[in-house]
Amino acid sequence: MLLIVGDVRAGEDRRMYEDLKLSIPNAKIVVTGYVSNHDLPSYYSVMDVVVHPSLRDGMPNVVLEAMACGKTVIATQAGGVIDILNDGKNGRMISINDINSLATVIQEMLSDKQLQSRLGDAARRTMLGKFNLQNELDGNLAVYCKLGLKT
Repeated sequence: MLLIVGDVRAGEDRRMYEDLKLSIPNAKIVVTGYVSNHDLPSYYSVMDVVVHPSLRDGMPNVVLEAMACGKTVIATQAGGVIDILNDGKNGRMISINDINSLATVIQEMLSDKQLQSRLGDAARRTMLGKFNLQNELDGNLAVYCKLGLKT
């Protein structure tokens, strides 16, 4: 089953989604619509892998949240993802627009539960060690100090 958490955006995203449904009429695809932040962990808990094939991005919350929930993340090398994921260590990274590699890696991850578990555990450790609240506060304080706003 394909679970799309959130809405499918209008325009090209909606056209691609409609094409997908037409090309695989028996596919089980669920689109949740809006999901509150409070309910997101419940959705992550039912996922085997989280796929985030973005063309451009900052520091995507979906990647951070999925990793914090101990999920294996497959994402493209867009924006801040390259600062979060270490391919083969705590997730998988794919080149942007490399559809064949994306499909191959998704199939590999879905067929190897041990690898999913290993990468998901490493993702959670990354979040706890590198992207915790204290590190965020320390980073912000360092910026303020460089700007001369805090001594």
